[in-house]
Amino acid sequence: MLNLPELKYWGYKDGRLAYREKGVGPTLFLLHGMNGSSQSWAYLFQSLATSFHIVAWDAPGFGASDIFGDTIEELKSAANALMNALELKEPVIIGHSMGGVIALPLATDQETSVAGLILSSTHLGFGHPKGTELLPRYADRIEHINSKGADIVYGIERAKRSTPPATSDTVIQFLAKIAADSRMEGIRDGGRMSQEADNASICSKVSVPVLILSGEKDTVISNDMHADLIAALPKAQQYVFPNAGHASYAEYPDLFNEQIKDFALKIQR
Repeated sequence: MLNLPELKYWGYKDGRLAYREKGVGPTLFLLHGMNGSSQSWAYLFQSLATSFHIVAWDAPGFGASDIFGDTIEELKSAANALMNALELKEPVIIGHSMGGVIALPLATDQETSVAGLILSSTHLGFGHPKGTELLPRYADRIEHINSKGADIVYGIERAKRSTPPATSDTVIQFLAKIAADSRMEGIRDGGRMSQEADNASICSKVSVPVLILSGEKDTVISNDMHADLIAALPKAQQYVFPNAGHASYAEYPDLFNEQIKDFALKIQR
């Protein structure tokens, strides 16, 4: 595993949110995906901390953070509270997969001052009625964790599901070690939030520059899900990583970080 900044903690409600922080300069606020935590951004920390002030959270129910709800409003509020507590000024918000579902409403919140938005391999939310049965993409993971636990076998299975067949063992192991620390509560609450969120209605309120990053061989985000995101944000810049699956930040970190740096420096000068 690459070197990472030490975890820090901030008291929130009756618990705490965990995060990592490093670097100076314009701010990047990083929101990881369902199989991840702040550790997911190790390559980005290593590459960009000389140019940016980088903050990456452990979402509620993930990593070392406590549980703070399962709605888009509750998770957005937690992210907003951490941003305010750390006095993040005009950050570029980067949301990957589940993190992108949270990032979009953050970028439209009138109480949040945001310079730009980067959406990585994400979607608008499924817009299902509140309280309906969890989709198999979430329920199956919970069943596995409840019956067999989250271990390296689970992590490798999740890593292989999110990457193309020819992905190197180095990438698989990187993703697997992080996914192996998954908690049932995070999958449950993050899944519920993603399943019930419907961000299509708020995209017209996004007034900051947007960059949409995607992997050409992503099988986690379907073509229809990706097309809906593009249609809802017609002014967004786009970049497709030709051979990447769902985890371009780890599969092609140099290209991924180059896109982040170029976009962020242009809008944060």
